Amino acid sequence: MKTAKMRWCLSLVFLLSFLTSSGGMAACIRGLDRDLVLQGDVAINRKTGLTWKRCAVGRKWSKDGQQCTGRPTGLSQNEARQAAQRAGPGWRIPTGRELGTLRMHTCDGPKIDTRAFPGIALSDFGEGANFWTSTAAMPGTFYYFNFTDGSVDFHSAGFGLSVILVRSSETDLR
Repeated sequence: MKTAKMRWCLSLVFLLSFLTSSGGMAACIRGLDRDLVLQGDVAINRKTGLTWKRCAVGRKWSKDGQQCTGRPTGLSQNEARQAAQRAGPGWRIPTGRELGTLRMHTCDGPKIDTRAFPGIALSDFGEGANFWTSTAAMPGTFYYFNFTDGSVDFHSAGFGLSVILVRSSETDLR
């Protein structure tokens, strides 16, 4: 009982740290994420060293159209891990801290650079464009980010949410 209560408290502290971070209280920004370098189907963050797939799992990058095509897939945590393995060496579900580096404090519209990650709104399965992290909230639950409104919450591991895959290079934010 004591361990469960402690996990709950730690989860609450983790969630609140995202919602009340200094970046969350900063004035809203306009424009694009200048740390991202776009190279075909990936976006490389010069500041963190992370490489991101530009399309949510289930969508494919179109070189001709310079956009993601198809529909995103709602995946459980286990399915998301399997999709990362199929994507190739090093690809994985991002941690909460890593996915938080993509969150933008825009005045209006999506809270992610839609030039770098086109079609984010297609991942709105009715409750916002929600993307898994690999960070556990409590046993059997994981945090996710809603890129429609910038919020952070958690859900059971079996629930189907979108996933943007990441791989590390020099910097590891785990």
